[in-house]
Amino acid sequence: MPDRDLVLLETVKTHRARLVSAFLSGELAERRLINDNLRRLVGGIVLAAVLSAVCVGFSFVSAQLGNQAEQQKQQQGLGPATGPVFASDTFDRTVGNGWGTADRGGTWRLGDPATGYSVSDGAAVLKLASVPAASGAGSDRLGGYLPGIEQDRSDVTVTVEPSPALKSGGSVTVDLLGRRVSSNQDYRTEVRLTPGGGTAVSLVRVSTIDQGDGPVQQISTTVGQPGSTDAGDQPIPVSIRMQVIGTNPTTIRAKVWTGGSEPSDWTVTGSDSTQDLQRPGTIGLLAADGGGRDTLSDLRLTDLIARTAP
Repeated sequence: MPDRDLVLLETVKTHRARLVSAFLSGELAERRLINDNLRRLVGGIVLAAVLSAVCVGFSFVSAQLGNQAEQQKQQQGLGPATGPVFASDTFDRTVGNGWGTADRGGTWRLGDPATGYSVSDGAAVLKLASVPAASGAGSDRLGGYLPGIEQDRSDVTVTVEPSPALKSGGSVTVDLLGRRVSSNQDYRTEVRLTPGGGTAVSLVRVSTIDQGDGPVQQISTTVGQPGSTDAGDQPIPVSIRMQVIGTNPTTIRAKVWTGGSEPSDWTVTGSDSTQDLQRPGTIGLLAADGGGRDTLSDLRLTDLIARTAP
């Protein structure tokens, strides 16, 4: 029997010879057909190469643009707040018992007693003597929130003015709520003001989910800042800015400063994925007197503004 490999080789040689012969000396129609086929083959190869290069280039450019967008977001987070405003209050009104209606964001919903709140001279007042000294994150704090707004990318700034009574000792704790889901679910920046002019800043999670560490859990280190909250008889205002961004995980960060310009760096940062907090929430403010002196202090809040974070 003939060798199959030899037969196949001879067949290929014969076919190749016929193609070459037809291309060189065959009929005009045959040569045209072969030329057309070759052009189609070469064209197909070139087109495939071009498409492949375009796809690779597009993927590369898309990745670069994505990286640039993420870097821009991070850089925007370091600078002054510039996003669209979704809530604000200059407290430019007079209210006896309560805080009334914010410039943007609806009517303030406050805790008891109503006599613990007022608005005058461009500031919301918390009369801390109306509640016991704070021992936790719950009802022993005065404060409220704006129920008509919800965000999952908040950037909130407020200024706090302690009363001169703080100079006599003790401390005052201020909580800025960047995402309040319910009365016992929120992310907050806790700022402890002391008579020596210092602040102690930390990020706190309040959740209904017990992860073995209780419902109230600190999610950052506590950063102490010497600062200066008193100048003569009048304390210097303390500014607080907090961002709560995204879900699963949520990025939380805050900065605190006294007087002057806003610093570029964040004082504390953290990340959390506690399930009952991975949804939009509103903003709020709480405060409590830490005790340690005979005269409890009032607290004034000014220039609240909440923007959509980048």
